[in-house]
Amino acid sequence: ARLLGSRRRLTVVTNDLRIAAEMERGTDANIVVIGGHIRRGFHCTVGVSGKHMLEGMSVDKAFMGANGFSLAKGATTPDLHHAETKRLMVAIALKVILLADNSKIERNSFAQFASPEQVDILITDRLDPEYRTSVEDLEIDVVIAQE
Repeated sequence: ARLLGSRRRLTVVTNDLRIAAEMERGTDANIVVIGGHIRRGFHCTVGVSGKHMLEGMSVDKAFMGANGFSLAKGATTPDLHHAETKRLMVAIALKVILLADNSKIERNSFAQFASPEQVDILITDRLDPEYRTSVEDLEIDVVIAQE
């Protein structure tokens, strides 16, 4: 969110309260916060209210964090309600960009929110070259983030 400060004519749709606050402080972006109830300890909203807000929307890019990403299960999270909110975002996005550090690669969490085929780009900090080839074989672009 901090890196988006210089972007103009940007609309951000988020269920993350910290991202919304950062965007309010650091940008002139139009900010839409998805409704729902607070997932305690995670500073985000989940639930049916968010579903109703997202229906009918379309977003260019969805940046999605994950607790796990594997070739078998795709992107996963430990919370069913959070998975549902993320599934809805994936469904309305033209491009899905998954953010997962190397500790989350080839790990599965409880609930899937995106199959590997739904992920367009994987951004991570480190990836085994052989595994990277397997990911790219699924037509997922891989970006290794620099510190």
